[in-house]
Amino acid sequence: MLEILLLRALTGAIGKVVEAKGKPSGWYKFLAVMLWFGGELLGAVIGFATDMGAGAYLLALMGAAAGAGIAYQIAKSAAPAVEALPSAAVFD
Repeated sequence: MLEILLLRALTGAIGKVVEAKGKPSGWYKFLAVMLWFGGELLGAVIGFATDMGAGAYLLALMGAAAGAGIAYQIAKSAAPAVEALPSAAVFD
């Protein structure tokens, strides 16, 4: 349950960062969720492959945190949305 609450807070924070730049936040939130679970899965696989036992869970949590950090940095480094240029009719 705690993981779901943390993921909800992460996607909310990413949404605020991206929407402040004038971009839709849906894909960034989706990317955050995928990186979270991808990092968690990768950490768990590495932990079990190296026979860490219960340490595999800790490695999975560290992978999830790394995925969350990567997602947040991607959102922060996104360029602001470019407004449309005026149409040629304005110059008539």
